[in-house]
Amino acid sequence: MKPHPSVPERLPVVAALFLPWPVWLLRERAQGLPLAVHRGGRVVAVSPLARKLGARPGMALEAAQARVASLLALPYPAQAEAAWRALLRELHALTPWVEPQGSGVAFLRLSPEEARLLAQGYGARVGVAPWREVALLAAWAAREGEARVVAEGEEGGFLDRLPLYLLRGVGLTPEGLARLRLLGLRRVGELRAWRPHQVAAYLPEGRALLPYLHGPWRREVARFPEEAALEAHLHLHPPAEATFGLLAHLAGRLARGLGEWAASRVEVEGLGLGLRFRGEHLAKAPLRDEAGVRLALELALRKSGAAGLPLEEVRARALGLFRPSRQEGLWRRAGEGLEAVVARFPGAFLRVEVLDAEALVPEWGFRYGPWEVRDAALPLAPGGGVPGREAPLGAVSR
Repeated sequence: MKPHPSVPERLPVVAALFLPWPVWLLRERAQGLPLAVHRGGRVVAVSPLARKLGARPGMALEAAQARVASLLALPYPAQAEAAWRALLRELHALTPWVEPQGSGVAFLRLSPEEARLLAQGYGARVGVAPWREVALLAAWAAREGEARVVAEGEEGGFLDRLPLYLLRGVGLTPEGLARLRLLGLRRVGELRAWRPHQVAAYLPEGRALLPYLHGPWRREVARFPEEAALEAHLHLHPPAEATFGLLAHLAGRLARGLGEWAASRVEVEGLGLGLRFRGEHLAKAPLRDEAGVRLALELALRKSGAAGLPLEEVRARALGLFRPSRQEGLWRRAGEGLEAVVARFPGAFLRVEVLDAEALVPEWGFRYGPWEVRDAALPLAPGGGVPGREAPLGAVSR
């Protein structure tokens, strides 16, 4: 008797494309205009309409604007990574099997009906198949807002009918496509008729294409990687206005809960007026004390758009938890081991002498001097040292 398949094995593999990711984020601002996203004076992503009119990633922004008169040029969104993490959490609410493959690409396990709703709701290109590689090619073959379904047993016929240029989405370069077209190839099936070693020998990227042409194909989809987080929340009855003072209590609870750990970013989520507001802030330095956590929460609240609105519930999360390391010192006594080190590596250690702490130019405010063995080492960081023992001393090196 054949064993009963598990739930994930019964569900097909779903590949969802939200590409190009920065264009997908800014698509509502384009309002039908050709869109180009730029960073550092270069175009990094273009919409299909902009590409059709001649704009290409990698072009100088001025060149793209000269080529496409109606081009809408927008800077790369600063919150692109945070928005991708938020989208993955939304997808995780649909299924526990969510495996991201870089910004804008994710594998899931959903039924074909759920995949169609996903494509329509997010305006994404979605492919559904029993295998990961086939599902990804089906997604590239779909239109925006459409789910392309490939039934089991029909994979070979589906791949053979695909236009050859769709392999661009899985690693085929423009140069490789041009070389294949010189031979008269137009369909994937014509390339699948080649032996694997012929594909690998003719195309530099041929080995990367072999799993999509000849397999082996894979079924597995990993579960969504749960991120460690520390959370504090408040229920407000009656609803209260969202102010920065409201976050002081949450910041204190998060700071006490961190203990010896630190957070790299925070998230604020508010519920009020029947709406849910969410804002995230990525800190420039590790968040460990209450003051730093509170400032980060205030910045996240500003980004959420809930500041000043009556809220019924507020949740604050500390994310990206890690335990910071600290180098307290190199020797336990002043001068211990320094004489041998300085003799072997002259000039490796320096002394810093402050000349003018208020100097307008930093270089005028201090000077370096040679490190002498008799010099006392630098003091410990606050709260460092070993209780009941002589604390290690520090040193300055280049």
